[in-house]
Order: sequence, then structure tokens, then C-alpha cells
Amino acid sequence: MSNTSPRIVHLKSLLALEEKREALQRQIDEIHQQISTTRDQIFSQASSAATSAVRKVASKGRTQRGALKAQILSALETAGHAGVRVTELAENLGTKAANLHAWFHATAKRMPSIIKVKGGHYRLNGNGHKPAPAAAPAKAVKVKAKGRKAGKAKRGALSENILAALSGAGSSGISIKDLSEKVDSNYRNVAVWFATTGKKNAKIKKVAPATYKLAA
Repeated sequence: MSNTSPRIVHLKSLLALEEKREALQRQIDEIHQQISTTRDQIFSQASSAATSAVRKVASKGRTQRGALKAQILSALETAGHAGVRVTELAENLGTKAANLHAWFHATAKRMPSIIKVKGGHYRLNGNGHKPAPAAAPAKAVKVKAKGRKAGKAKRGALSENILAALSGAGSSGISIKDLSEKVDSNYRNVAVWFATTGKKNAKIKKVAPATYKLAA
């Protein structure tokens, strides 16, 4: 008499089907992994392209001798007691962090008004800085003429204008380039504002490279 029963036959068939299902599941998992890897590569390339474009725009106009010094001092003045971090300042000025570290290392010895808060973080002391004659003052006048046509805009006007523009931009946000045109201010001044004053506002969110929104 045969020992093979219908039940055993069905169990063998079930095991074979289960093995086939596991093989197909492994193929599906591999496909999902390939899709995820490809998607990450696409978004990484898009982000890199956007960052390069922003830095290219930010790098225009940096040919004037002493411009970097004026930009750094302007950022320190805007930041106030909170100071600025070298990495954030380098991103907004479109230069290498190593260049700024070297600048602070050399300049801080000649300008006691520049205080090192901690590694890569600097601020001006309470008395402000005293730049070399005809260097920083000329830059300050230039910024005021471009960013404040009236010449006597009240203190904090830039913050008010930026916040108003962010509020009107909605959830999609607005780029620093478009924002600087909207508030009629220099691109670098707006970028430095986000790296210093804007960073302390919890409602301001970064939605893309050099693009921000105001959370509800």
C-alpha cells in the first residue's frame, strides 16, 4: 500500500509554492532597493546643481580689493552679540570656510574688537569695531544707498520687510535672490540676515538651498 496520502501531496505543493513566493519577494525587494538608490542619486544631483547655482550668483561682484573684509565685518555687526559661525558665513558669502578661518586667525590678532566665542564662532565686542579708514565706511555707505533708498529707514526695517515677504510667499517659500529684489536690498545682506538674525526665529524654515518659508 502506498504511504503517499493526498495530504502529503498538498503539503509538498504548498512548500514548493512558498519557496517560489520567497524567491519572488527577494526580487521585489531588490527592485525596491534599486528604485530607492536611483531616486536618492537624482535628488542628490538636483540639490548639488541648485547649490552650485546659488554660489555662482553669490560669487559675483567679489573682485573689489577688501570686499571680503567688509562683508565679514558687516555680518558681524548684523549678528550682534550672537555672533556668526564660519561655516554658515562661508555658505552665504560663497567662499571656502578654510579661507574665512584663515582670515579670522590673522585679523583677530590685529583687531581686538573681534572676539572668538568658541571654535569657528566669532562676534564683535560691545564697543564695535574700528575698521581701517576708507575701507569699511565706504562699503557701509554703498550698502545703505542700495538697500535703503530713503537713506533714513528705521532700524529693523530689513527684518520687517523680509518677514512680510516670507508671510506672503506661502508654504512654497521664496529664494534669497527673489527676496532681495522684493525688499530692495543687497543679496548678501539678506543672506547674512538669514544666517544670523533669521536663524533665531523658530518660524523661519529652510525648504531648499537658499530658499525659506514662514511656518504657520
